[in-house]
Amino acid sequence: MRCDRPESGIWYAETAASADAKKIRDILVARDRSRHRGRAAHVTFRVVAEIAMKFAVASMPALWPTASLAALPCPRASISLSATVNDERRLLRGVLVEALERQERKRAALAQQLEAARATLVEEDDPDLRERAERCCAQAPQHLDDADAAEAKLVALKAQLQDGGALGLPAVRRAMVDELALGPRLLSYDPDAARLAQWGRPSGFTGLVLESPRGVPTLVAPRSYSDELLRRVSRGTDLWFQAVEGRGSRVLLRASMVRGLSRAPRECVENAAHLAAYFSDQRYADEVEVMWTDSRKVARRGGRVGQMKATKKLGALWARPELVASVAREAQEEQGWL
Repeated sequence: MRCDRPESGIWYAETAASADAKKIRDILVARDRSRHRGRAAHVTFRVVAEIAMKFAVASMPALWPTASLAALPCPRASISLSATVNDERRLLRGVLVEALERQERKRAALAQQLEAARATLVEEDDPDLRERAERCCAQAPQHLDDADAAEAKLVALKAQLQDGGALGLPAVRRAMVDELALGPRLLSYDPDAARLAQWGRPSGFTGLVLESPRGVPTLVAPRSYSDELLRRVSRGTDLWFQAVEGRGSRVLLRASMVRGLSRAPRECVENAAHLAAYFSDQRYADEVEVMWTDSRKVARRGGRVGQMKATKKLGALWARPELVASVAREAQEEQGWL
């Protein structure tokens, strides 16, 4: 059986006997057979075949020329044939988000050190303290510039990951390994463990967890989910949201988890309403009416435990799903909903 060279330009041996090579040849043969289904089907299958080949590179080291192996975007053992595009995107995104948070904390610490050093120069007369403060003031701007450059690179890679599609994943991984030295973290990071460890996620909850503009955990329950768990973990200042018309997920704003909040801030309420509108049948509407209530008005027992009734609502507001579309989709990708 003869296989044409893939259009992506990747070379492989025609007579390879390994099981991995056979899988790739089967994909290409199926691709050729799909031509009779029309041009659209052929293009779709070709893209899928090329993606599969890219992920299969890792397990076929003996079949690839040395130059091709040198250009691989990652260690050959770090990707297996069983990995999916979504799994790879979740992994890359999780490591990027973690690195961004670490970089933001580093920059904040540097800014605090610089501020403290400047205060020392104004208030202290001790020569040793002033010398250390002067040294800090001299070095801090360069450290801050380096932190800003690293943060900008992480933001750019995150945007590339979002907009580049499946075929851009190897380039993102290569940049993370070569330019940001994130290779070891890519090997040790577990997206599922990170999802389960999210702040604000109750044990056993399988829905989405997002943060509001003020850092309040916001839970989005699956539509088929029993809300008994949410009803059990909700407290007095927590608020529930759901679209008035049609089917949709219930959203719980856990304001009780943020100390010092006697009630949920307005921007957090609006953000939760936007999420309830987005995860409803009216996702593509310009405006969606969303009702909200507190934990006292939610059913506590029976077959409707955790469910909201229009007659028990404390109020309603008009939400705009498009305002949270990008954040919601990013959370779905990170937490394995897509």
